[in-house]
Amino acid sequence: MQNQDVNLLEELDSLSQIHTLKRNDIDVIMHDFATRILPSLLIERMSVWLFNPEKTAVISIGEYDSRTKKFSKNSILNKKDFPIYFDALNENKIILAEDIYAHPLTKEFNDVYSKPNNIFSLLDIPFRISGELIGVICYEKTEIPKKFTPEEISFCLSISFVLASTLESRKRRVLHDRLETALHEKDLLIREINHRVKNNLTILISLMRISKSRVKNNESKVLLDEYERRIFSMLKIHDMLTENEHTLNISLSSYIKALITEFRVTYPQINHCFKVDVIWLDYLISTKKAIHLGLIISEVLLNSIKYAASKSNNYQVFIQLNKLSENSIELKIGDNGEGFNFDTLVNNETLGLPLIKDLADSLDLKSTFPTLNNCYYNFGFEMK
Repeated sequence: MQNQDVNLLEELDSLSQIHTLKRNDIDVIMHDFATRILPSLLIERMSVWLFNPEKTAVISIGEYDSRTKKFSKNSILNKKDFPIYFDALNENKIILAEDIYAHPLTKEFNDVYSKPNNIFSLLDIPFRISGELIGVICYEKTEIPKKFTPEEISFCLSISFVLASTLESRKRRVLHDRLETALHEKDLLIREINHRVKNNLTILISLMRISKSRVKNNESKVLLDEYERRIFSMLKIHDMLTENEHTLNISLSSYIKALITEFRVTYPQINHCFKVDVIWLDYLISTKKAIHLGLIISEVLLNSIKYAASKSNNYQVFIQLNKLSENSIELKIGDNGEGFNFDTLVNNETLGLPLIKDLADSLDLKSTFPTLNNCYYNFGFEMK
């Protein structure tokens, strides 16, 4: 008995290492368990059965018979055919039957299972994952009866824990792989949507530029130009999302710089008038907020170019992004013009100024607007 005790402990330690292997094929794991356990217990058959979701049947995930060296699976035992046995399992009972044909919990199997497989004795142990009963492990002796020793029963109980750990580990890997696949597919879908939106916005800008080249009315050209700037502020977001590893957020500093660069390219005659001081911030902003902020910047710059650039020989436009504290940022945009009363003009039937105010309110910005003596917009927001 001493030698057997040592062998069982060594075998248990060896088996406990199986679940660390990266095996996705449960058949291989079950085969390993059976071929190594059966000789240690001096028995011929081992099988593992899992409940179906309704707990109305158990389905084998592995049945091994050392006499024939045959491995099979997917056999089904229905509760309606073996109600006494299933009730015992649900009560978490260990079934130890030295005489399987006479035992009250196993004699239901005599004609359909025990006799065809020449089984004389068995030890069935329910096993659980995360506290939930999921199945049963069956150890079966053929040809002659067997009395399982207390040491062997303890060994088999330990095997149930190891197997449960193996199945739970595999289940987690499968769920993790499914999650990774779903996230990858979601990322691809978002990128595809961004790509299509970007293409549509590009087409729309091209159509506006064609229209500008054809219209002769200067007022219409200015109007088309303004709408082109607004659309571009949204296009730039999708352009950056396509290039970025992030699909829902973009860099605030990079986005502002990209918008300013586009304005300087579009208005080369006043390129030298831009005074830009945008510090680099390791801060991402959501696409929704970026679109609103981009439209605000576009509107402010368009108004500045439209109303202040032509009135001054030393026109300058300032764009500044500062970090006021660990949790707050300020965006300052304006020019050296004479200023205007924002609160008065915002009530007029124009698009630009009401749009700036509505967008600033939607972003919950701490905003100050131009007055007669000050031509600057200040937008403060929290870094969260």
